[in-house]
Parts: sequence; C-alpha cells; structure tokens
Amino acid sequence: LILGFVVWIVHSLLVQHYKKQRALVDRLVDRVDNRDAGLRGAVPRRSALPGDESRLEVDFSDNTHDDDNYGNEQELGSTLRSLEPPEPSSVELRDVTVREELPRVSRRNEANRGDVWIPRDWGTRERGKNAEADAECFPGDRDADSGDRVVIPIEPLYRKVGSGCNKRETIPGLCDVLNVLLPGDGIERAVMLVFGGEKHQDTIALALAAADKTGARAVLFVASDDDAAATAAKENVPYIQPDCDGPCGRPEYVAAAAILSVGSDVLLVGRGVELRGPNPLINIPGLRGADVEGVTYREGMFGDVVGMSDPAMGWSAYSQSMAVPNILSSILLLRATGESIRLAVWLGEHRDDVDADVALTDELLMPAHDARQRSGATFRLLPPKCFRHHKSGAAVVEAAEGFPVKSWHGDEKSMFSFGNRAEDPNKILSSETFDAARSVVLRDGPIGAEDDDGNCAAVVMRDRVGPEPRALRYIAAPDGDFPVNCDSDLSQLCKIVGRVAVKRQVLAAVSNSNILYMLGLFLDGVAAANITNTIVVALDQKTADWCKERGAPYYHRELKSLTGATDNHATSGLKFRVLHEFLSVGVSVLLSDVDVVWMRNPFGGSRLVVPTIESDPDRVHVDAPAIYGDSDVEGMTDGWDDVSAYGFAYAGAGGTPMRRLAARNSGLFYLAATKESLRMVSRLAERMATERNTWDQTAYNEEQVWMWTSEAPTAGNRRSVPAGVSQRVMNYACFQNTKYLFRYMRYDPELYDGASGRSLRPISVHVNYHPEKPQRMVTLIEQYLKGERDAISKWNWGEGMAFAKPCLARPKNSKEGDALMEESELARQILKRMSVSGEPGTWAGIKGFAPGEKGALVTPWGDGKWGVIPPKEVDGDDRIFVDFSGAKHMVHSDQDRNGRSSGELHLISTRCTDGEKVDIVL
Repeated sequence: LILGFVVWIVHSLLVQHYKKQRALVDRLVDRVDNRDAGLRGAVPRRSALPGDESRLEVDFSDNTHDDDNYGNEQELGSTLRSLEPPEPSSVELRDVTVREELPRVSRRNEANRGDVWIPRDWGTRERGKNAEADAECFPGDRDADSGDRVVIPIEPLYRKVGSGCNKRETIPGLCDVLNVLLPGDGIERAVMLVFGGEKHQDTIALALAAADKTGARAVLFVASDDDAAATAAKENVPYIQPDCDGPCGRPEYVAAAAILSVGSDVLLVGRGVELRGPNPLINIPGLRGADVEGVTYREGMFGDVVGMSDPAMGWSAYSQSMAVPNILSSILLLRATGESIRLAVWLGEHRDDVDADVALTDELLMPAHDARQRSGATFRLLPPKCFRHHKSGAAVVEAAEGFPVKSWHGDEKSMFSFGNRAEDPNKILSSETFDAARSVVLRDGPIGAEDDDGNCAAVVMRDRVGPEPRALRYIAAPDGDFPVNCDSDLSQLCKIVGRVAVKRQVLAAVSNSNILYMLGLFLDGVAAANITNTIVVALDQKTADWCKERGAPYYHRELKSLTGATDNHATSGLKFRVLHEFLSVGVSVLLSDVDVVWMRNPFGGSRLVVPTIESDPDRVHVDAPAIYGDSDVEGMTDGWDDVSAYGFAYAGAGGTPMRRLAARNSGLFYLAATKESLRMVSRLAERMATERNTWDQTAYNEEQVWMWTSEAPTAGNRRSVPAGVSQRVMNYACFQNTKYLFRYMRYDPELYDGASGRSLRPISVHVNYHPEKPQRMVTLIEQYLKGERDAISKWNWGEGMAFAKPCLARPKNSKEGDALMEESELARQILKRMSVSGEPGTWAGIKGFAPGEKGALVTPWGDGKWGVIPPKEVDGDDRIFVDFSGAKHMVHSDQDRNGRSSGELHLISTRCTDGEKVDIVL
C-alpha cells in the first residue's frame, strides 16, 4: 500500500510537470512562428523611375533568408541550471560551434568564456505599473515601419533551450538566463545591458532603477571584472561578465555580441543615462529596416553640407564637405543581425585613442578606406519623442552627456572662435598629412626608374583590419545568368554589356556632342591603360556616330535634363538614370566623367611600360585590381590628404561634436550591382528629375551620409528612406583629383622627382579642380602616356601656368641686369661654353643659337636678347630669359643630361605663352 501510494504521487507529479513543459513549448513555438510570419510577410518593394516607359520592376526583398535552425531542436526539459553565482572552478567549458554566416564573438574559439547570473526570484518579482506603460513613441504610426529596407535577423535561439542555443552561446548558461529574462509570454523586445565607468556602485544603481523604476525585467549589469560581478551579486542585481582572454576594450560590446549571437536584440544603457519612467524595453521600436538605432548629440541635426573657401585655388576656391553629428554611445539599440554582431565584436575587442562616441560613429557612418574595413551595419535614429540626447525632455530615455570634441589639429582653444561657437570650416585647408595614403602606394618600396611606379592595387585580404564587411546583395546571382532583366526595353544594353563586360564590370562614361574633344582624350587614356571593358553612353546621335566611327563601344540613350541644358553639369545629373539601367541588368559600373585621364586598369590587367625602356621596349606591366568589391559604393574623394579624405573631428553649430570629411566626387565612383546601389540611384534619378537647384554631387553625398530619422527620412525631397549602401572612399593618391596632384604630390620627394622622371603612376587623374580641363588632360597624356619628363610642371597648382609670372619677369634696368649676369652661375656657364667652343649651339635641333656678352643674342630667326631673371621672382632659382621674334622664354639647366655629358651644356627652354619646351645644346 505504501509503495503504491508513493508511485501514484510520483506519477501525478510527472504528469503535471509534462503538462507545464508542453504548454511552455506551445507558447514558444507560437511566438517564434508569429515572428517569422511577420518577418516574411512583408510585400516586396517594386520600384520604377517616374516617366520610364519600360517600368522595369526590381524586387528589393531579400531571397537569402532560410528556415534552417542553428542546431537540432530538442524537447524542452528541466535544463535551467542553478541560478546561484557559480564558483570559478565550477564553470563548465563547452566547445563552440558557429555557422559560417555569423561571426565568432570570442577571441578563443576552443571554449566558452565569461559568466552570467540572475537572482533566483528575478523572473517573479513585482514589476510595477511602468512595466507595460506605452509612451506612444510613434504618433499615428509615423515611420514606424522599415521603409521597405531589408534586414535579416538571427533566429531567437534562446527560446529553444537545447543543443542549438547551447552550441551557439559563448558565455556558459546564457541561453538559460535569456529564457528567464525574455519568456515566451513576455512583451519586452530586447535585453538591457547597463554599463558604466570605474564606479561599479553607480552603474549597479542604474540597473536597479531600470528594474524598480521602469519595471524592466530583461536587465543585466555588465561586470568588467570579478569585483564588479561580486558587488552586483551582493546587491541582488543580474550581471553578465564577458571574458576577452584579457582586458576587454569595451566589455559592454563583448557582452552585447554574445547576446546578439543567440538571437536577442540588445539595448545598451550607459552610466549617466536618465530613465524617465516607462519601460524602455517595450517602447523601443520593432525591427524596421536598420541594424542599429540610436540618438545623436544634438536633436534635429541629421547631416550638414559644410562649404570651404580656398581663394588660392582660384576657379575652384569653393568646395564641399559633409558632416554628421556624433552618435551617442550611452543609448544604443543593436538588432540581432550578423552586421550588428561584427560591429559589436570589433568595438568590444579593440580600443584605440578615440572616445566611444567617435568609435561608434566612425564604424556606422564613415566610409571604409584602404586596409580599414567597416561592418556595413545600417543606422537609424530612435523615435525622438521617447529617446533623445542629454537634458532634452525625452519621454522614455535621455542619453548621457556626450564626449567633447577632440580636434584633429590639437588646438582646442581655437575651435570655437567661429560664429555660434562653431569651428572655422576653413581650418581643415591647412591640413597636409599624407602618411596613410603614401604607405599604401609605397608598400613595395620606393618609387624608382622604369616601372617601379608605385602600387595602387587593393590591399590584400590578410592585411585588412576592421569588422568583416556584410555580404553584398547582388541583383544577378553570382552563379546565375548574366545579364538579367533583358526582356524589357534594356535588351540593347544587355547585348552591349554581354559583349563588353569583364567579370560583370564595365567602365562607363556619359557624353554628348558638346565635349567630343575631351571624350577623345578620355578614350586615349583608356586605350593606353588597356581598359577594354569601356562603354560610352551617347546622349545624342552625333556622339553615337562619332563613337561608331572611332570603333568605341557605345550605348545610345537620349535623355534631357530637368532644365533642358546640355552643359557639363546638366549632363552630369543624367548619369543616375543611366546607372539605374546598367545596374538593373546586373553589371557593376565604374562611372567616369570624360575629364579623367586613365593610366592604369582599375579592374586589373596588363599595359605597356611608358616611357619605353631602351633595353626592353616591349616590357609589359601587370596591375592587380584596385576595386575592393566589399562595399556597394566606392568613390573618389575631393580630399587632398588623410585627414580631409578619410574623416576628422569637427565642432559644428553650438559646439556640436561631428565627424566630417571632404565630399566624394560624383564624377568618378564604382557601384556594385546590388539592390542597395540600385535603390540609391533610383532615389538620385528622382531627385535630379524633380529638384531644379540641386547639384548632383551634393545629392550623391547626402544619400550616403544623411541619417535616417523618424522626423525627416532623408535629405532632398524626403519621399523615401535612404538606400542603406555600404561605402568606401578610394585612395586619393591612386584615384587623384588635380588639387592633390598639382598642389601636393608633385612636391612630395617620396612620390615625384620631375628632373629624374620618377613619379607615382596613379590609376586616374580627374581634372576637377581646374578650368583648363582639356589642356591639362593633354599634359597628363604627354607625361604619363607618352613619356615626356615633368610635363606637368608648366601648370600652376591654382589657375593658369606655373611659370606665367616668373617667365615674364625681367630686370628693372641695365644696371640690375649686369649685376645679375655676374652673380648667375648658369650665365657664367653659358658664356664659358660659348667661349670654349667658338660655335653657335642648337635650339630645338636647329643650329645657329649663340648667346654673347652683355646680353647679345643671335638666333636662326633673328637677333634677340638674353639675361638673368631676378631670383626673387623664381623662388631663388637660377633662371635665364631668352627673348626673340616676339616670343619670351625661360631657360634652366638640364641637370640630368649635364651630369652624363662632357663637352656640352644642355638647357631646357619653356615658352611663356603656352609652356612648350625645347632643348638647347651649346
């Protein structure tokens, strides 16, 4: 009887236990199914440009999401471990199994590390009225949706306690704890990680306030060390203690990466944050098209066009830069996506000399460059009614005070001398720092003779640093058909692309008949660089006929600008409609204006070495690809040094800490054929068709820099959300603008020596900073494609010829002229040579040139005069003037030839009117 009674009791307990567990499983499955249905139930976005008769439809939805689990789902059992703080020796280390699609979140792959703990009664404690208080963060549901942007979330594995989650977790017991913090019948949308500085007690108090004041359940204090963990346990506060195999750079991000990797969103809340009352974890928005959401230093600032004035540049005195306010690191919502995990891992394991706000802003908003990668995580501002900056009156959370600006030039006192406590926007014009770009082009050694002319290839993968970039979402599947979407009006383009494209890439230039001369120079460079996959987009019949006669591949597409104008700027604005068509058929495009001279193949390839090497006239140089292919957009910069091109700290209006960089040029950029790139050019084409006074370059930069906010979705017409492209800025020493070339590079002894003919050979030079476009293109072709030594020296780094003023300078009177003749070493050499030889020399190979005493001159074209140019007019150099037949010339010694020749004096003359150079031999 006693035995039967005991068996009956045990059986009853097991039945009750089974019913509870089965009910729990049903709730979890229902919740997961509902979430999956919500994620997959959105209607794909169909986009077509206004006025486009073809109405080409492109599906912006993502097709890569699958239903695979990260491990075998098992029946839920009594797996919840003891929730008492474990002794260090009792922590079980388990192997980590990680799918290739997701990054590892621990430096040590062989074992799980760290600790997580919650009090035994945490899940059942009284939570108060604020726990479910709706702060109505989205009045009228304004911008509460995703804007049709696709973000791929990770499956919430913590709701399936078993091998799938346990294999993924990197902190022992994390899945079990999350299952308690975020139960299947709960309404909280993320785990709140409370972190702070050295004073653990203050941060623990904030964690307690989060639980007691707001009623939040899913709260974990981030313990940076054992003492912090012990203090939290003593105060009965849940904690998570990540282990980075040493000190963590930023432990809050390491902890966040661990939680994100098992499928839970994370809300980071830093010490100094003010919790206003309503539970933040039910008032944060649902998944809505961005990997990360946060707040900025100043409300209402989403991006700024900052103009600069450099009068010394003359025609191009005005230039643009872009600035964005810093993202505050004290309140940040991270979605459970691969991009967020890679971002968190990088920020957690690496700590440099910048503050947390700058580090976060750079990773989310600044472009990749050279070896420095970015994760490609997309960003959106949290709803401003509920989440705002410090002391702003937010309804739910106010961020802590942001870090102050730390200037790039180190003089903080001078930063706020400009109006409205802002920094002088022209201060950056004094920056001349070239180490980063220079180190890339000189990685194979110094610039030398023959074809030792620098390395502009993309940095190899093993040498790159930063989080792994997100995978690009190509329009045409890499292993599928190409080109695609050819059944529409794009059939002709498909034929051309199919014939010309190399590795699904083309170089494209848009031109009309107004600029055929420059188009010819452009194609001369393309031919010399052996870029065979080049297509000219002919905007009129005359240009199409010209290309056909020359044998250049072309795509005839007649379009008109909004104003009907056909000048260079108007034509430039049409490029985005053309790019929409190219990307739609699946071809990636390197878009180039025609005022660009190409000297290397950016896609990689062979070319003849110029100037020709006498001992090896047929030598071929092979260039590796310079396109990285890890971003949707790779753009040339108008910046002239590391600071201006790659980004720097800037104090905006009211002293707002911002990140700023020179504008990227809309005349040269590469677009991968991705859904994000197509979305960007669709928006830009619409803006150019509707915004009469918008410069295409301004719009192009805004689309990449402007923040996405609930108040104003984007810059310009604000009709749709930004495209969310990942971005990279090209190396300015390889894809050069003419400010860098003429003002800086040619005076850099490591990269250029005109006398010996040593020069870095860039991939391209865009003549964007100077008005003498075709003339400077001719000079660049003469030097880099035909081998004429130091041909570019005749141009000033501002407007006009470099020698114009000194070339025309003459002594004030005969007395000054005689004195200068006596002081000039070059004049003495000329007179000595004439005295020794007794015969006239040659001018441009024609005999009869004879300079004599007292400035007398005999030439084959009549008598003239020669003398010494005042040294103060030529920066102290020794220069001779030679005037005859109404033409004025400036003459200098050819030191290279004179060093190799005995018995002859070699000189070089430059004509003052056009810079033509000729050789003189005495």
